[in-house]
Amino acid sequence: MANAEAVRRAKILLDDLSQTPRFAGSPEEAQARALCRAELESAGFACREMPFDYSQWPGRWGPPIAALIQAATIAVVGHMAVHTGPLWALIVGAGLVTALMLASGDAKRRWTAVLPWQRARSVNLEARRGTPEVWLVAHVDSKSQTVPMLFRITSSVVLGVITVLAFLVIILSLFVASPPVYAWHALALAAVVAALPAMFCFVRNESRGALDNASGVAAVLIASGAETAPHDLGVLITSGEELGLAGARAWAATADAGMLIVNCDTVDDDGSWRCMYSGPKPAGIARAVETIALTSGLKVAVGRLIPGILADSMAFADRGIESVTISRGNLSTLARIHTRRDNSSALGGSGVADGGALLSSLAKELA
Repeated sequence: MANAEAVRRAKILLDDLSQTPRFAGSPEEAQARALCRAELESAGFACREMPFDYSQWPGRWGPPIAALIQAATIAVVGHMAVHTGPLWALIVGAGLVTALMLASGDAKRRWTAVLPWQRARSVNLEARRGTPEVWLVAHVDSKSQTVPMLFRITSSVVLGVITVLAFLVIILSLFVASPPVYAWHALALAAVVAALPAMFCFVRNESRGALDNASGVAAVLIASGAETAPHDLGVLITSGEELGLAGARAWAATADAGMLIVNCDTVDDDGSWRCMYSGPKPAGIARAVETIALTSGLKVAVGRLIPGILADSMAFADRGIESVTISRGNLSTLARIHTRRDNSSALGGSGVADGGALLSSLAKELA
């Protein structure tokens, strides 16, 4: 556990960073970024701002449209199973789901950079001390949504389960009697209901983003200035994470494939520590996390990113760079994210102080 002075400093950083909402590219975000720069320069880092252009369209409209298409696919599959038979339903359904998955993957990787719609401009902050191979990353921008994160994630998970169930029913129908028509109607209705939270999840700018992600930024700032941190260390404060990981993808496009990325996103005072990844398991970082957890007494679960959650580490993993996201929270945490209730009054700073200690130790282990 962090000492009282570390908790006090963590609380000050949290309050300062989350005074106002910080939408990507806004003056409020620039003010928070300036605070980060001052902290990093005082810790001996050389800083530079790196502007980038991107499309807000995938981050704003991608999830609602994807949920609508997925629900419509289940309805189409059910209709075909009843009227043209399970074989054609399976073929068409598999084609539609494959096309959706390919389009979704391409959207996540490229569309923020190439789409001409809703173009915007924002800035990443890069900080170097020495010749770093290990980088600590956190996004400083915030957003709110019409649907809390917990409900959106639940929507994504349930819709996935219904999709799998629909295809299992089709496959069984090839070998045994087809289910009654009302069963397909029930599946289609369940898919629509499950998709509604994601379909009506629209981006706003009404959250101060204390958890998401002033807490992660504060933990990175504390870690970078800690005596236990390695001298050779990089820090990246990204923008546009809330709009398709735009800043991380822009920076990762020219990043060295041999670097190690430790992203910090959402650190509550309560809940379980998680080290999450996408793509192939980052074995080197995972081993270091397990070593630090063993020596520090912290319990850190290593596993894949929760379905429905996007994090900057995904942008680096897509480029073949070993990366993870460190987070701490519970269901109550997810219920506050992207809402007006995500403010610093609910945080005492103990989680951020512990997170800073964890990150500095992890950076030292990896260096």
